[in-house]
Amino acid sequence: MNVTERLELALLTVAGALLGILCCGFLMIYLGSIPFPITALVAGVGNLGLLWLAGQYTESGWRFAPLGAWTLVVVLAMLPGLHGSGQWISGLPLLLILALGLGIPSTIAARFP
Repeated sequence: MNVTERLELALLTVAGALLGILCCGFLMIYLGSIPFPITALVAGVGNLGLLWLAGQYTESGWRFAPLGAWTLVVVLAMLPGLHGSGQWISGLPLLLILALGLGIPSTIAARFP
């Protein structure tokens, strides 16, 4: 890997973190009075795309860096805030975003060469 490929992989990792922030921020969207967590599906497709792009630059374990950055952001959003303030995300949307945003891309990425 040369310097430009490392820089592009770093930018993909930052994009993974930004995807995590946006997905957590818009996870609790309501369609009328019904919760509509479409960002869980966006997280899965986005992470799969980031993993595919990172796989174009390297075949080492660094190709999972965007998924690791996304996971770090989602885990930080699960933690309670200071002075007992609530979690940013919790409940069924949390399980859905983890299943679609982490489970499916990592399962499919395991089949990449």
